[in-house]
Amino acid sequence: MIRKVRGVRGISKALGLLYIIIGWIKHIVFISGACFFRQSQVKKGKGTRVYFNVFIKYPENIVIGANTFINFGCCLWGAPNGRITIGNDVLFGPNVTVVASNHGIEKNQLVRLNEWHDGNIIIEDDVWIGANSVILKDVKIGKGAIIAAGSIVNRDVPSYTVYGGVPAKFLKERL
Repeated sequence: MIRKVRGVRGISKALGLLYIIIGWIKHIVFISGACFFRQSQVKKGKGTRVYFNVFIKYPENIVIGANTFINFGCCLWGAPNGRITIGNDVLFGPNVTVVASNHGIEKNQLVRLNEWHDGNIIIEDDVWIGANSVILKDVKIGKGAIIAAGSIVNRDVPSYTVYGGVPAKFLKERL
């Protein structure tokens, strides 16, 4: 049962909840068929389309080229000192995750308290990244490369090659 909000206290509670929700979703993109970026944040090229339910963290450190398509459920997790650069004509399958940072693993303190290690990710032009793949920091994916679905990419991928698996390994050259 929904109760009506009454009086000043009820209105201020409702406004407080609204501010919390707006703060939470300011980095989440979930507009079907279209995407609204804050122009000062994410730099994107002409013709780029981002499907609904895409999570973007540190948008000021993310550059997306022209005619790129980012499918639903993707996560572009930038970093304070790391950059994600996505070229032109790149295709992201559903639920692709690109993460430009990682926790340290020193044993003398809790994992959650370890320092973050930021890195750069470069995805060159004409790349296809299959569904549910993960791209980790300090990786460069060369022009025309294909990443098979479900892969974890933790090292550089040469141009015009097909990589897949956990971790991603060379499968074949593109013809």
